[in-house]
Amino acid sequence: MKRLLIVVFCLVLVGCLPESASEPVTVAAIRVQPTETAAPTATTLPSPLPPPTDAPSPTAVPTKTSLPIPPQREMVDSLTAVSANAIAYVQNKQLFIRTLPDSDIVPVYTEPCPEGSYCSLNYLKWSPDGQFLLYTYYNGESSSLRLSDRQGKVQIIDDVGFIRPGDWSPDGRAIAYIKQTDTFIEPSDFDPLGSWLFEVWTMPVAEDGSLGTPQLEGTRQMPGGGCGGGGRSLSEVLYENEGGTSYGYLMGVTEWTAQNILLYTVDCTNIGIGRFDMTTGTELPGFDRPLRNLVLNASEDRWYAVTGNAWSRDDLESNQLVTGTPDSTEVTVIPTTAKVELIFIGQTSGTIYYTERNPLGRESLDSQGLYFAFYESALWRIQSDGSGEERLLFGEDDHAYAQVRETAVGDLIFVWVENERPLFAAAQVVEGNPDRLQAYTPQRHIMQLPANGGDPVMILSNAGQPTLSLP
Repeated sequence: MKRLLIVVFCLVLVGCLPESASEPVTVAAIRVQPTETAAPTATTLPSPLPPPTDAPSPTAVPTKTSLPIPPQREMVDSLTAVSANAIAYVQNKQLFIRTLPDSDIVPVYTEPCPEGSYCSLNYLKWSPDGQFLLYTYYNGESSSLRLSDRQGKVQIIDDVGFIRPGDWSPDGRAIAYIKQTDTFIEPSDFDPLGSWLFEVWTMPVAEDGSLGTPQLEGTRQMPGGGCGGGGRSLSEVLYENEGGTSYGYLMGVTEWTAQNILLYTVDCTNIGIGRFDMTTGTELPGFDRPLRNLVLNASEDRWYAVTGNAWSRDDLESNQLVTGTPDSTEVTVIPTTAKVELIFIGQTSGTIYYTERNPLGRESLDSQGLYFAFYESALWRIQSDGSGEERLLFGEDDHAYAQVRETAVGDLIFVWVENERPLFAAAQVVEGNPDRLQAYTPQRHIMQLPANGGDPVMILSNAGQPTLSLP
């Protein structure tokens, strides 16, 4: 592995689950299942074979198209987090920490998943000094926070709200997290669905990483009802996992800002943004419009987001790049040339990166219960004041861009998500055999765009794919 500072989020292919077990929600079937095993490369299908030369007539039965054996891809690490001198990644439901520039790998062993249930490790966040890693662990029944040092020593914070990641204080000396209570506030004219009462807690962290006594900071309300997921095409799942878009699966956001105000998503689709004053311990008014893809600038005193519940080609009020400060609900639009889907902040330069993804259509195979999405994508760069907008990369109908990060020297590391043309072609030949189709499912690749110019270089040939399963 090249010695690069890389940030990409781990794949977590899990449907939206209810926030409360007492309020079950019907979840639509999802056509992919999680996996950490690298898979063979997508391969272009050959043209149909011609009839044999000794065929008695042009009406002879043609030979059925056969699929070639796709070449195997190497096993690679699925990188998920970075500090100044360490990276962390998840492989086969196992968390690893690698110290840079050395090649030492320290596995962080976690509680095993209950047999027959889903298990996930996600929302990895390094402390500001890069010495400790905070992440969530979900075992199919409950969520907890885990704090690991770079040698793999783990401490546990139990009973954390589902899809509620923790976050570091700006100085790295405390962790904020959210817990759900059993208190439900009945519906009213102002709250037609009713609300669950949540608690905001902090946990001190000493310089050696030891955890102190937890402190209750206050309470906040969250609309009741829970969340539901839905079936997505494979490339859409891969793409949406990268940015936590609406209807994606990495949906929780918790950010402790420099103003000592906590910003968080108010439901499980990464759309609404709420605010909590950590100084007074009180919930503050949220925003009166749907916002998604919340990120902070490098100094953590300003946020950026995208308007709207989801990407829309025709909605003029959606997919706008907006900004504001945590101590206000005022929203300022930063005009962009293209509609925005995902946004990312360059922590080295302060530059904003955004992706554009335009749907080109879809194809369905009703006999297999599958559909295939095609789109074009572009990667743009714009300064925080709206100046200097530039399109860096453009992918036609074969891939999309996602998850952009800067290294310390200004190189760009980003995720390149394959489209579904090969899978669609293969699915027309192979009926009802997901094992054979698996070789053609979309892949994630990790790319590097040098700061001094030049073409992007693939540094990880395969960073994971979903497992294909048929209904």
